Amino acid sequence: RRQLQEAKRSKVERLLGRASIPLRFADKTFDNYEPATPPAKIALTAARKFAEAFDSQSRQGRSLVLAGGPGTGKTHLAAAIGQHVIREFQDAVMFDTVSHALRRIKDTYRRDSEQTETEVIGTMVACDLLILDEIGAQVGSEHEKQLMFEILNERYQYMKSTILISNLNAAELETFLGQRVMDRYRECGVILAFDWASHRGAK
Repeated sequence: RRQLQEAKRSKVERLLGRASIPLRFADKTFDNYEPATPPAKIALTAARKFAEAFDSQSRQGRSLVLAGGPGTGKTHLAAAIGQHVIREFQDAVMFDTVSHALRRIKDTYRRDSEQTETEVIGTMVACDLLILDEIGAQVGSEHEKQLMFEILNERYQYMKSTILISNLNAAELETFLGQRVMDRYRECGVILAFDWASHRGAK
């Protein structure tokens, strides 16, 4: 029993290290999320249910879109989901911003790159849960939009769960990602609107 517990602990630590959850959000849980409004309580409940049922959610390729203004707790809840999925199910989670993910892909275009574009995209498709933050923060060239579509569409095809985080509202997000992507997420997931005021610095 001790050996099994130690093996689980070691695996969880490895998965947490590989997940790249930002240090600022490394201690974020459902228990320390403080919903200030009734809609925030609904978002907390939905996020917790998604995480607790991830074993079945992931088999169905279920996903979440967290859309709304800054400082409303979107990244907190996404990080809490990621931590729960790792600790309870020992599944592989990857957290990244869109700008950093695109930069990783573009870095493969250098002659001295040790990875190919296909390999980098493959890592984002292979993980059990991909959390993409700051969607829409960048201008979004047609090439970047095509790369995003390729990543998200492959995850959809392989029934991989994804969490998209954006400061845009649902309509603006559809304009940025395109109707094809949003239609897929309406089919296989839930769009949560974080439409309350920012609580950063409220304490």
